[in-house]
Amino acid sequence: MKNLSFPTVKLGNFIREVKEKVKNLDLSQDNFTVYGVTNTDGITVTNNRASDDLGNYTVLRENQFAYNPYRVNVGSIGLSSPGTFGAVSPAYVVFETNGQISNEFLLYYLKSTLGINLIKWYGNRGGVRSALRFSDLKKIDFPDISLEQQNKLLIKIKKLDELLCELYKNLSADKIEILRQSILQQAVEGKLCEQDPNDEPASVLLEKIKDEKERLVAKKKIKKQKLLPPISEKEKPFDLPKGWIWCRLGELLTDLKYGTSVPCSYEVNGVPVLRIPNINTERNCIDLNDLKFAALSEKETSDLSLKNNDILLIRSNGSATLVGRFALVEDDYETLCYAGYLMRIRTLYVNNKYLNIISNARYFRQLIEVPIRTTTGVKNINASEVSRLLIALPPLQEQERIVAKFELLNTLCNELEGTVSNANKYASQLMEAVLQEAISLQEAAKSAQVIESYPEQITSETELIAAARGKIRVDTWEHLCKRALEIAGEES
Repeated sequence: MKNLSFPTVKLGNFIREVKEKVKNLDLSQDNFTVYGVTNTDGITVTNNRASDDLGNYTVLRENQFAYNPYRVNVGSIGLSSPGTFGAVSPAYVVFETNGQISNEFLLYYLKSTLGINLIKWYGNRGGVRSALRFSDLKKIDFPDISLEQQNKLLIKIKKLDELLCELYKNLSADKIEILRQSILQQAVEGKLCEQDPNDEPASVLLEKIKDEKERLVAKKKIKKQKLLPPISEKEKPFDLPKGWIWCRLGELLTDLKYGTSVPCSYEVNGVPVLRIPNINTERNCIDLNDLKFAALSEKETSDLSLKNNDILLIRSNGSATLVGRFALVEDDYETLCYAGYLMRIRTLYVNNKYLNIISNARYFRQLIEVPIRTTTGVKNINASEVSRLLIALPPLQEQERIVAKFELLNTLCNELEGTVSNANKYASQLMEAVLQEAISLQEAAKSAQVIESYPEQITSETELIAAARGKIRVDTWEHLCKRALEIAGEES
């Protein structure tokens, strides 16, 4: 770890670990709120079911920090809000300050690039998976400045944070999302590709699916499904092109199966089990990182195995925006199963990449989210509700054309997002440089890289905007950081 350019003191002088257990409280455990931590939202209510031994969970109260020792190196740490009372997994570290430092300033510091680097340094366990124990946290170097100075600096940082948020609005991230939704809407309305009159109509495809399902039922390979209600004209959100048809998702399915309820753990013992964290909801795909394992019987392993072209659906979550999200399985996973908060979808004669795409369309999300928004706590969608979801079904050949066109356009959107992400990185560097300069009152570190040069004269405010866009004309960080501090310190 290189030497820091400002005086420091060990964080251990200001923090103490909290080890209060639920079992030591004279309270019912039936309705105990369980919290989790993410790198984006901090401490939030989790839908993960507590283990049977909730008594060993750590009590979390207001104004306390919590983090997973294995995930804090990516910023997964949070500060509990006023009124918080619940519990976190015993695997989490919970701590509080002694009042001599600012909680908010400490959170900003630990989540900054500088703080993350310190976490990685002190949490490095050699060849073993990195983990920041509380004993390691105490070793972290903290700015040796008074509480009053921390609070003053916190005001400046927040102002600068607001400034950067304004800058982000100019980065077209929202416009990219609007573009994605426009492409999706065109796809589901049949406006993304030209219709071919030679395509076999979707109504014929639907009859083929029905006939094949009846054959499979007769051979006892699948179970007979319940009759689905007819689709009324009022239900149809828009008109479809010739050759398309409205149908219910259940009409396309041969199987709709919940996952296992057997508890999982990180101990590599048994079968790997996909959970909600393994569903990449941005890309609608499977993420095999952060796997847990469960001791499943041979039959359950076989019943819950995954095949290429299966779809996993999130059926239960605390967030309505996550419920009903799809993830396409693009390989055979005979020894990989999935947990009870997920549901497996299998279809016949349909391009599941098309279903995966339209699952993010506005009309489809409204069918899922609107009915469950009024419910409190964990949001759910059951098998019957999934089966009744409306699908705008094109001919099979057009499904394939839509998928090809969408993937091409989606690649373009991803490239645009990469540009925005790069810009955000430089904006983050700007914040980091300002933080270090403000603490040390010394010259900010000069950038080792000239990102882009502009011959024309531009104002300091424009330079800040250019910084957020990753296009910096200034020769050093010093001038940029100085101006940022001036803006942050200006009276509103």
